[in-house]
Amino acid sequence: MQNKFLGIWIIGASGSVATSVVAGAELLAQRLIEPIGLITEIPEFSEIIFVPFTQMVFGGHEVRPRTSKESFRELSEELHINHQLIERVCPYLDAFQKNIRLGTTIGCGKGVEEAVGGTSQLDTLPLPEIVHQMEKDITDFKKLNHLEQVVVLNLASTEPPIKLGVHTETIKGFEESIRNNHKEVVRASCLYAYVAFRCGCPYINFTPSAGASIPALLEMAKQRNLSHAGQDGKTGETLIKAVLGSMFKYRALKILSWQGYNILGNMDGKVLTDPETLQSKLIAKNTVLPQVLGYKPHTHIGIDYVPSLGEWKVAWDFIHFEGFLGTKMSMQFIWQGCDSMLAVPLVLDLIRLVELSARRKESGALGHLGLFFKQPLGTPPSTHPSDGCWVGDLHHQWHHLESYLEQVKKTSYKE
Repeated sequence: MQNKFLGIWIIGASGSVATSVVAGAELLAQRLIEPIGLITEIPEFSEIIFVPFTQMVFGGHEVRPRTSKESFRELSEELHINHQLIERVCPYLDAFQKNIRLGTTIGCGKGVEEAVGGTSQLDTLPLPEIVHQMEKDITDFKKLNHLEQVVVLNLASTEPPIKLGVHTETIKGFEESIRNNHKEVVRASCLYAYVAFRCGCPYINFTPSAGASIPALLEMAKQRNLSHAGQDGKTGETLIKAVLGSMFKYRALKILSWQGYNILGNMDGKVLTDPETLQSKLIAKNTVLPQVLGYKPHTHIGIDYVPSLGEWKVAWDFIHFEGFLGTKMSMQFIWQGCDSMLAVPLVLDLIRLVELSARRKESGALGHLGLFFKQPLGTPPSTHPSDGCWVGDLHHQWHHLESYLEQVKKTSYKE
């Protein structure tokens, strides 16, 4: 990939995860940090040609007035990141800031509007003009930086579920809703995915929002031979569910109930105080267990916003299960993690893996990337359909990705 740069266009460009992705890529490029948490950096896949961190250029859409540098400095103070590392990445965050353009809040819900202090000025325009402007932002970014490929990455806050209708079923219906300026039925994440596909860009949805998951945009991606992946990055409590759920399944222990309680800070937590927006997150978090187990136990997930937690999130889970002779037993755990630092290595892996798929001329939903998501798109049934589970547990998902990358090595794909 000599002298070929990859553009990454981030939705939610000034957020903690986005700025940490940009900073992390630069620190990895300068070899100032270890690639902890990155699957694309493990020895098993060292023969595969992934895009180097030195060849990534970042831009994006944002609806908040704060800059990427302000966001990263605030995060760094909270996490006590080495001051010298901060200074090394500031020039690159300044360059990133020059590539950030105004995005849309259409359909994002009250949670986002309250968190950012209102709607975006871009939203005063009719939908066709909004789409045109966002498309121009990406094409200008591509031309200005002499990029052959741009990947669009959604790291924005959660939005309410999209209501199904003609506008979600076919691309014709979706485009009619845009032409007729039906702002009340569309979602920002779907507009971003639509714009990405119009620009010939692969799309990654790291959020629980609809994005490219509606039939209309699944159809569009196939028509244009574009790849996409999503949805909702699996970073914390749900990651543990995927592992422990598999343990109970493989040991033939019946889960009766699984109660979970989550508290978190930052903007993502604040947005989830809106009940309608919260539904998107709950749907995503409730998906994993039935996929893994093949049945649905009693479950409950509570999520509360605790401002003082900032970037940290805490989950307490109680598992009630049945053993031999109907003996009821229990297990509980507490998970605490830093939201951004859990997400960044996954995001960097996804960028490299989606770019690899684009180089290989693959299209549609990339099911082999299910390892990264709560609601993976394009994931086929288990290789053993009789066991009643989908590839929702981490064991199956890892082997699916591993098999794909082993095939890449065998074909020795090179440009």
